[in-house]
Amino acid sequence: MRKKIALTAPLLLWATQYCHAQAYTLAQANTIIMILVFVVVLLLVLGVYGLRYNKIIHRRNEQLLRILNALDNYRAIVGEGTVSLDEQEELIKEQLPKAKTAQTAQTDGSQTFYVKMDARVNKEKPFTDPAFDQQALAAFMDVDLETFRRLVPRYQEADRTLDYINSLRAEYAAKLLMEHSGRPIDELPAMCGFTDVAAFNKAFKFAFGITPTDYLNSMTNMFKKK
Repeated sequence: MRKKIALTAPLLLWATQYCHAQAYTLAQANTIIMILVFVVVLLLVLGVYGLRYNKIIHRRNEQLLRILNALDNYRAIVGEGTVSLDEQEELIKEQLPKAKTAQTAQTDGSQTFYVKMDARVNKEKPFTDPAFDQQALAAFMDVDLETFRRLVPRYQEADRTLDYINSLRAEYAAKLLMEHSGRPIDELPAMCGFTDVAAFNKAFKFAFGITPTDYLNSMTNMFKKK
C-alpha cells in the first residue's frame, strides 16, 4: 500500500513530462493524466479492500483455531467415558467462559451414541479412507445399518452421512494446515480421505466459508505475526 502511494507522484510527474515531450494538446494531456489518476485510485481502493479482507480472514482463523481446540478438548472428555454428560457440560462451560449460552446436554441414548461416535471417529480418523461411508461408519461403531439410522436419525440418508464425514475430513485438513503451514495443499485431499480436489475444496469452503488456499495464506500470515 505504501509503495503504491509513493509511486503515485513520480508516475504523474512522468506522465506530465511525457505529454510535454510528445507535444500533446492540453486537452489530450489532461485526458491521459485523468486516466492515470483513475488507475492509481482504483489500485489504492483494491489495496485497501485487500488489507481489510486479510484482517477479516485473520480474525476468523484465530476464532476458528480456538473453536477447533475446544472441540478437541470436548471430544477428549467424551472419549474417556469416565464422566457423565452433566459433568461434561460443566467442563465445557469452564473451557468456554465467553460463550453467551450453553446447550443443555441431552441424556437420551441417541445423543450419547452420537457424541461418543463423534469423539471416537475424530480420535481414530477412519474417514481418511476414501471408501469410508455410512455403512462403514455403522460398522466402525459396531452396529448394523438399521440400528445406526435409529440411533442417529439426522443421518438416516447416506448423503447426509457423507456430508458429516466430509465435514470431519475438512476439519482434519484445517488442523493439518495449522500444524504444518508449509504443507502443499494438493497433498491434503488424499491424506484426508477425499477422492478428488473438487470435493475437498467444496467441503472445506462449506465448513469454513473460505477456500483452502485463502485459509492457508491467512494462517501463514497469522503465525508470522506471532
